[in-house]
Amino acid sequence: MFRIIRYSLSRRWVQSLSTLLAVTVSVGILFALYLLYTGVSLGLESGSKRLGADLLVIPADAWVEPENVLFTGAPMNMYMDADLENKVAGIPGVAKVTSQFFTQTLNADCCSLANATRLIGFDLHSDRLILSLLRKKGELKPSSDEIVIGPKVDGSQGGYARVLNKSFRIAAILEPTGTSLDYSILMPIDAARQLAKDKENRYLAIYWERFGPPEQLISAMLVQLDERGIEEDIVRAIDNLGKVKVIEPAGVLKNIKAQMESLFLVILGGGLLTVACSFFNLFSRFFSMAWDRKGEWGLYRALGATRGDLKMLVVGEALILNLCGVFLGIVAGTLLYGGILTFLRKQRAFPFIEPSLPAVLLGIAGILVAFSLVGLFSAWVPARRSGRIEPSAAMALEDID
Repeated sequence: MFRIIRYSLSRRWVQSLSTLLAVTVSVGILFALYLLYTGVSLGLESGSKRLGADLLVIPADAWVEPENVLFTGAPMNMYMDADLENKVAGIPGVAKVTSQFFTQTLNADCCSLANATRLIGFDLHSDRLILSLLRKKGELKPSSDEIVIGPKVDGSQGGYARVLNKSFRIAAILEPTGTSLDYSILMPIDAARQLAKDKENRYLAIYWERFGPPEQLISAMLVQLDERGIEEDIVRAIDNLGKVKVIEPAGVLKNIKAQMESLFLVILGGGLLTVACSFFNLFSRFFSMAWDRKGEWGLYRALGATRGDLKMLVVGEALILNLCGVFLGIVAGTLLYGGILTFLRKQRAFPFIEPSLPAVLLGIAGILVAFSLVGLFSAWVPARRSGRIEPSAAMALEDID
């Protein structure tokens, strides 16, 4: 039976190839879209849980997009007076404030880690978000000669890394969070300040000439509100301090989610249109069999084939084309997903966590089942009609090769 199916498909190779390509393109688009949507959904879910604060306060003169602060590891040398932390903490409705100090790895001359990466100095006593992530690694508290790196930081080898001309032991690699921590290097805030102040790092000296010594500077404040605090009033009070501006992480995340949903709806519309064309291609091809191949099927009946054999022949052709198309589509979709993700990660202004293996397998299984059902439905009409062919039809029609 398989040899007959293979011969039938190869004899009509143009029709077979067009059907195969239609299925491949449909599966590729849907699978790539599924992986991207799953990754963004995981990133949004994780990011909403791990934003770490109700408000993020940064210097007023920092010309940065909120998405870049929250969801990328882009280097940011922005600074404000550390005294502002006490002023923000004294505002009614503010429950807790913790500060961070940003610097960067700069370039390959001073660092073994690939690309310029944000280096975050955090407070070992008050930064509840980072401390909670570190506790998942055991009671880990990095010292002045240890760093913690995000899962997207490249270039670490042998458990050690060179940052700003100093060697550090990598104490831990964080689990993916969908936030800027994934692309950052973490160390105690005092160690980060001392590292940035080091005389060997002449390229950072321009910032200390402008803003003052690192010991008196912070880059960002993470603000948590108490239950009685009214966010609008607190934002207004912080703005009135001057020299700062407030980012509301939940609002930024909501905007990103809305933008991503709109984008995916547009892509999904194109993908479903492609699937519809693929389904129509399959159905029209196999529907035409009932008229074009009566003579061939009648000959098979004359040679002893049963009605069940003819039905298996038609269904077998449909399933083989679909299964081959699904396999090639999964490969194409994986490549398409990788290409799109590489392009999007250059911006890195959105939370993203790569889908787990079970999620990927679930997507493959769903697509396989869906397109198998499409193939079976496409072959249902000609399969039924093939069983009605009488042997005498082979003598009356001339479509037998």
